[in-house]
Amino acid sequence: MRLLLGLVVLWGMGCAAGRSVTVRSVGVPMEDGVRLAVDVILPSETEGARVPAVLLQTRYWRSFALRIPDPKGQPPPAPREDIAQKLTDAGYAVVVADVRGTGASQGRWERPFSRQEVADSSALLDFIAAQPWSNGKVGTYGVSYEGSTALLTATHPHPALKAVLARQVEWDLLDELLAPGGVRNVTFPEDWGRAVAALDRNQYPDFFPQMFRWLIRGVRPLDDDSGGVTLSALVTARSVANVASDVATIRRPEDPFGVGGPPVASLCPAGHVDELRNTTAAVAIWGSWWDAATADAVLRAVDAMPIREAMIGPWNHEGTANASPFARGNSRDPTVALEDVVAYFDRHLKGSGSSTSRFRWFVGGAEAWDAGESWPRTREARLHLVDGGGLLGSSGALREILDVDFRASSGSTNRWVAGLLRPVDYGDRRQVRGTRAWSTAPSAEPVSIFGAPTWDCVVELDGPEAALHVYLDAVEADGSTRYVTEGVARVSSGVVTVRMRPVAVSLGTGARLRVAVAGADAGNFERVPAEAARRITFTSGGARGCSLGIPVR
Repeated sequence: MRLLLGLVVLWGMGCAAGRSVTVRSVGVPMEDGVRLAVDVILPSETEGARVPAVLLQTRYWRSFALRIPDPKGQPPPAPREDIAQKLTDAGYAVVVADVRGTGASQGRWERPFSRQEVADSSALLDFIAAQPWSNGKVGTYGVSYEGSTALLTATHPHPALKAVLARQVEWDLLDELLAPGGVRNVTFPEDWGRAVAALDRNQYPDFFPQMFRWLIRGVRPLDDDSGGVTLSALVTARSVANVASDVATIRRPEDPFGVGGPPVASLCPAGHVDELRNTTAAVAIWGSWWDAATADAVLRAVDAMPIREAMIGPWNHEGTANASPFARGNSRDPTVALEDVVAYFDRHLKGSGSSTSRFRWFVGGAEAWDAGESWPRTREARLHLVDGGGLLGSSGALREILDVDFRASSGSTNRWVAGLLRPVDYGDRRQVRGTRAWSTAPSAEPVSIFGAPTWDCVVELDGPEAALHVYLDAVEADGSTRYVTEGVARVSSGVVTVRMRPVAVSLGTGARLRVAVAGADAGNFERVPAEAARRITFTSGGARGCSLGIPVR
């Protein structure tokens, strides 16, 4: 459910024009009679020929209505990267739809990825396959919300659907975004909810670049509504959802999304595993180690369904910058190449182009890519927390007390708000407020990590529950401390396990690992407890003691 906004390519402001295209904005009826607004973008030179198509289904307006004339012979300006031009240059038709109840589409949007919204994809595939320009082969594509709609299209078998490429998505909406570890993410739902409410009122939202506000009137109306009268009436009558309110009490898979809504666990690919497992489409999924939990989504999808290609990079949410904590001063700046997107569809819709490794992953620290036909094999190395701040290979006595500082925070440019189009930058973490920390000695040999670390401990609380935020950092020889990954969990007294987000990192000789524990992440996660103070005592009881499990290659 992440936001997607690359560079807004406007008339006279984008890259050099590619192939000339023709554009139609039409209403496509669904099974229940609701009409979805659709842009059909065709390469002009292929008029009369039959071509493959790529479908995008969006929550963020399929294209803009401008205050200046539309660019001639180019895809309509839209709030996404220039993928439409790249695809039409390669000979594809591109079809972009506002999902029901959004943009210029009829119907009601109540929640993300509703059963009806998912079912609409079949009618859109029917529409594409029936067009005189279609050769009957369709791919679906998208980033964030659009990536999830692309993946969920594969839940319904359709003879036209041949390929899917989903980027930066949540496989499990609860654990990977709304309430990781049972602790509610507060900033993202509130800010995202305000943004999509503005979109549904046909207003320019705050998360779009403000420099373009004066150029954009709103969503593009259909061709048969040139004055926008029908669109204006639709928007006036529209019921706008309150997302922040709908998710305010969600912390468990069975909790409903909104009053009387379905369980939150059903509103994501994880809720459609049986259907996705049987898809015949070639499916690829891409994510990032440092964009919320999109790396988890990739790993979980690979375990649950047939995935033809998977890639985990270092990107920010939009794929336009390197979010690796180790990238500072590094001239290499890995970003998502749209040519790779086109090449994927060439392989699976045209049967052309070279094959690629099934899995590709970026290794932070080394700042380099690795690849293979499977993920790397790992073994668990367990390090024990001991009195005095040590992180050792053998267990020892531990009794540490943390009086929770509810002002402790990971800042406003962290992984959990990357979907709001913010950069991911934790800065130097050598001094972090409100934490207890334990460190290893400098390593005598390089350390390569791949997977999800875990933190185990016995905790004693002075009340019913608390939140634990556990951070894994890398301390370099000069003392600078780089964020690696983190985990969060709602806990009560007893043996506690906190699973961290998976990561691939290579640390050189002399580096130290540090684990830091806080009881709050102000501005990002809910406070637990809501009002009372909290004291947490860490002790070394339990089968694993108080320890950190590292998956090492």
